[in-house]
Amino acid sequence: MIKSPLRYPGGKSRAIKFIDHLIPEFDEFREPFVGGGSVFVYLKQKFPNKKFWINDIYENLYHFWKQTQQNPDKLIEQIQYWHVNSNVGKELHKYLMENIDCFDNLKRAAAFFVFNRITFSGTTESGGFSNAAYSKRFTQSSIERVKALSYILGNTKITNLDYQKVIEAEGENVFIFLDPPYYSATNSALYGKNGNLHKTFDHERFAEVLKHTNHKWLITYDDSEFIRNLFSFANIKKWNLTYGMRNVGNSGNQKGNELFISNYPLETKAQKTRTLFDEYEKNIAENIAYTQ
Repeated sequence: MIKSPLRYPGGKSRAIKFIDHLIPEFDEFREPFVGGGSVFVYLKQKFPNKKFWINDIYENLYHFWKQTQQNPDKLIEQIQYWHVNSNVGKELHKYLMENIDCFDNLKRAAAFFVFNRITFSGTTESGGFSNAAYSKRFTQSSIERVKALSYILGNTKITNLDYQKVIEAEGENVFIFLDPPYYSATNSALYGKNGNLHKTFDHERFAEVLKHTNHKWLITYDDSEFIRNLFSFANIKKWNLTYGMRNVGNSGNQKGNELFISNYPLETKAQKTRTLFDEYEKNIAENIAYTQ
């Protein structure tokens, strides 16, 4: 089973098999904040004949997903060109930063992938250049994973919309998985050159939108009294993990409690997998570190 080629702070790549046990039956899967897409990639391979709709408001990330679907060979050719012809990583980073806004969609997609591989924690345009990441993460094998990803994107709807439009669109037996910007990560720099798409996220509006949807949904959120109060109308279950969405000025991964929040019962499904849940929590430090 292939995995997402994207490094994504706060991504759920190592928690997927646990999250999978909490997902209800569905005919259509939607992910309004697809990010690195670990959950989507897993479920698309598990249920290849179901409908899938992924979305992200971050335009360059959207271009990466869309171009991987529509023009994988040309996308990989562009990434390979920069990989082979750029011997000094810092100069490549500077060149892409200065020119990405002038690129066509294909080159913007390729530039996003390169940023994702050569910046600290994969924070792309908002992250600084990392020589260690350039040496260890921008590899031939990472590029080959883009090609592998393209094979599973057929018949997937990929959009660059406000999340509300994805949530509210009509559909039959829809399940929505949501991994929004975390409330505690107010200084995190992830989306765009200044991280403004992450820092300015309106959590109150988000809760209100979900309160009025009839589709089944599951959110992963950081635990706080504020979030618990916002979603007091829903089912809330605490779990533990180490995640990689760093606040500016802090070092290392942030350790703490997470919340699963849903509009369908979680307890019954959790009881069925209690052994898995217990084992998961015992091995949290090694199991849930985000994928570099």
